[in-house]
Amino acid sequence: MENQTVESLPRLFCWTRFGGEAAEPVEHILNRKEKERLANGGIFMWGIGNAIGPSILELMQHTARPQVIFSPIKTEPKQKDVSPPAVVMWTEAEAIDGRRFAIPRHSLVTSRFDPETPKRHHFALVCYSATPIVPLQRKFTIGFQQLSNLRTGRPVAASQVTAIVERRDIEMESESVYDVAILAELIEPYFVILKNAQEVPVCRTTKSRVNDHA
Repeated sequence: MENQTVESLPRLFCWTRFGGEAAEPVEHILNRKEKERLANGGIFMWGIGNAIGPSILELMQHTARPQVIFSPIKTEPKQKDVSPPAVVMWTEAEAIDGRRFAIPRHSLVTSRFDPETPKRHHFALVCYSATPIVPLQRKFTIGFQQLSNLRTGRPVAASQVTAIVERRDIEMESESVYDVAILAELIEPYFVILKNAQEVPVCRTTKSRVNDHA
């Protein structure tokens, strides 16, 4: 992807905020995803917690090359992310239209898991970057108040960690500015539903998985 000026950042895009998750520090996640990208020829999968399938379809009505912007979250990881009851890897995936999607060989998506209230699904973005995703860019910024949900036009809620948004050129308030840390493309099938969770061991002293599948 070519270097972009502030003016040429996408007007419509997928925005996701990241931090430590599933007993794994954010630095470890990013380095693991860079190894994944290298091993998969530029492709990496990024797990998310919310189902944005309909919004992805709306985005595809406006652009043939949808982009995703990653920004570091401003709050500290929640205790349930730092030390969850369990961590699982998701081994199967399907696209929005129900077609089976073969998870790339070197991809691994994990999430926290509560055996007492097990969830059947997780979600992921299918991303591509021809350039390294670490070290983080931090060249550009976007303002939280500049963003609205593409489908509804309503402002992005603080609880929306991942959203399909439209960016408006309005003045940004300093406290609501986020770094554009990673800029990548979404590639077909763009968004997948993950299934068949399998628990993985976690080393509580390092807060990372013992079996690091890059």
